[in-house]
Amino acid sequence: MSDRPSNGIRTSDTSRTARNRMWRRLHRLAAVLLLIPVLLFAALCIGIALDEVTVHIYNKYYPRKYMALVELASERWGVPESVIYGVIHTESGFDENAVSHAGAVGLMQLTADTYDWIYFLRGEDCDPETISMPAYNIDAGVYLLAWLYERYGRWDTVYAAYNAGYARVNGWLEDETISSDGVLVNIPINETRNYVLRCAEAEEVYRTFYAGDINGERSSPASRGSPASRGSP
Repeated sequence: MSDRPSNGIRTSDTSRTARNRMWRRLHRLAAVLLLIPVLLFAALCIGIALDEVTVHIYNKYYPRKYMALVELASERWGVPESVIYGVIHTESGFDENAVSHAGAVGLMQLTADTYDWIYFLRGEDCDPETISMPAYNIDAGVYLLAWLYERYGRWDTVYAAYNAGYARVNGWLEDETISSDGVLVNIPINETRNYVLRCAEAEEVYRTFYAGDINGERSSPASRGSPASRGSP
């Protein structure tokens, strides 16, 4: 018998314990490695679901109705589709039967006087019965946007003139308390100021969310005729 003291632990038991610990670590590592693709797949599914929800929300609150008419007017008068959609979204919410307190009607909210004036600018006969028809209303409204852009070269100023009238905006641009270097910085009418912001925000949504699907750049417009000598629309 050996006279050396014993610690009560056999070498074989120690080795077995070490192996068990190693196997447990390997099992945990394997479980983690197996879980990673599951988590990635779940994250992918969540991402797809969120994308679908986002698309649904934008399609609902920023729809692209009357696409063929908007595309046609955009190509004809050189106004970006994103601008047209933004104005329609702000003016009527795509309700072709909308009528304002001022008597403006249709998708782009044109008054009878403005509608007649637009046809006068174009040198065409005006049929007042067509004012609320989407094809005529969009075409006339987009023509007006193009006509205003030719004069101001800035969409924020165009929005202001579309809402408040170009004669009034011309006066604002000459007032140093309202404009600076040709830019309206202090629009005095709350409705118009809010209108400009809403149009700009809607245009940005259409331009960015539907990027690649719509024309967001100004193209070369067709001839619009000479400016009218009549009053502001």
